[in-house]
Amino acid sequence: MQTALHILTLVNELKRELVGGTIVGTEFFKKERAAFLIVKKEKSVGALGLVFHPAGSGAVFAPPRKVRPDTKEKPWPIFGLDNATVVDVSLPVLDRIFFLTVRRPDGSVNKLAFEAIGPNGNIWLLDESDLIKGTLRNRDYTEGDRYAPSPLPEDRLIPTGLSVDSLRTFLRGSSASSLLNALDRKVIGFNRTMALEAIRRADLDFTEIDELTDDEIAELHKAIVDMTDRFTSAESGYLYQIRGGLEAYPFKLKSREDQPEKCKTLSLAVLEVIQRRQVAREEESGQQVVLQSVNRAVKRLEKRLTKLDADIAQAQDYEKFKKYGELLTIARDKIRRGMASLDVEDLFGDHTERVTIELDPAQSPQDNIESYFRKYRKGREGLELLIRRREISRSELDELQQMQNELDSSYESASRKYASELASLLPREAGRRESAPRLPYREYTLSTGLTIYIGRDGADNDRTTFEFARPHEFWFHAQQCPGSHVVMKFPNKSFEPSKREIEETAAIAAWHSKARNDSLVPVIYTQRKYVRKPRKAKPGLVTVERETSVMVQPRPAE
Repeated sequence: MQTALHILTLVNELKRELVGGTIVGTEFFKKERAAFLIVKKEKSVGALGLVFHPAGSGAVFAPPRKVRPDTKEKPWPIFGLDNATVVDVSLPVLDRIFFLTVRRPDGSVNKLAFEAIGPNGNIWLLDESDLIKGTLRNRDYTEGDRYAPSPLPEDRLIPTGLSVDSLRTFLRGSSASSLLNALDRKVIGFNRTMALEAIRRADLDFTEIDELTDDEIAELHKAIVDMTDRFTSAESGYLYQIRGGLEAYPFKLKSREDQPEKCKTLSLAVLEVIQRRQVAREEESGQQVVLQSVNRAVKRLEKRLTKLDADIAQAQDYEKFKKYGELLTIARDKIRRGMASLDVEDLFGDHTERVTIELDPAQSPQDNIESYFRKYRKGREGLELLIRRREISRSELDELQQMQNELDSSYESASRKYASELASLLPREAGRRESAPRLPYREYTLSTGLTIYIGRDGADNDRTTFEFARPHEFWFHAQQCPGSHVVMKFPNKSFEPSKREIEETAAIAAWHSKARNDSLVPVIYTQRKYVRKPRKAKPGLVTVERETSVMVQPRPAE
């Protein structure tokens, strides 16, 4: 993102703005991977920042209010530099490593080596002789080692002070596959955009490197020198969207037809690149969290449906319990306490066969008979519940897969459309930064598998009703009594709640009201679109139309 030529521009700016100034503060945001020196010179205050975040990194100079990250993290001071004076800023070679020399109040001198090399960036504290005294990041060193950055490769071309002869020799001896690759990879401070710009300015598009004439090399030299000089004396910065990312330059690109954004300085343009890249990474990370949450919910429902199919297959065998109860009733005189089983003739089968019915030795004959009838009744009721659960789960899965498809095809519009549904799916693990914000309701599941939302109180009730309930869904509340707003979530718009689901939800709404201890409580319900919030009404207060009332015994959600 930031090349050696960008650092050259920054160093020239720092010489003007920092030399002679006093360091009035240092800030290191470890989690945000950013460090700043706050320097006051005469009546102005500026911040030299080094950001080494994977999403966006670089070295910049800007007003402190612009560079500080949006975080609650407490910054740490670094190197005890308060009240030190900046005496020099230097760039010994054209590289992304530059030095700040400071004099402390006690007269001692230190150097700060800024390595603006992307996510691996660092700041080293040195003495006057370049011996290492400390490091910003956790880097291995022995105190007293001499700081020595890696030398530049010998085959690289330095654009500052470049002569036509040097450029000609470089090009004639290059083994690069194209002129673009030669400039991109071998000219210090250049990248692919800069290489393309130099070629365009010299009018050498589609020219092979081994076909360059002396006149063409001279034109290319002129373009490279002019671009380099613009970095040396940069005044403004220009932002371009290139190959899906932002790039900053101190001049307008002739190789681009789109109009750039203009910034006051190149450093501020670089800062925009850093901050926007970090925002884009956060948005991308947030999008990934959402998509993963939806995928998990889909897999969870698919797994639930598989299990429900198996449970239904097993529950459909409940009729045999009725038959066993009736066979035991007929053969009651043969049952004795302590028996583990009884072999009887199957009077209800198509063919006369004998069946062995298991018994509980600890139970009486009548208790064994009643046990099978209870299993029959439970199985019959359980099968109805399981079938209803499967119906609801299938509808929920269809809706979720529809949401998933829309998110995949058009994430932004779909995420707005399904905002409330997505909020309930996001991870809520304690301590995780990406966890979803607090929801205003508690979520429960009815015996049929249907989901309900129970508002917590006051303003949370309002949010539950008006932010997280769709217009066609049912809204419940204890009649003429303070209590929670309860919303019955529908798997789809055409869903029709059963009597059991309405009564069960009403009982829970009664429990979450001031009438919890009454034996019977009237509870009203209606579609959410008939619930309205009067102007200036207190939190939780609403008006209701077209409601239906049902009497229930309060019961907590299980």
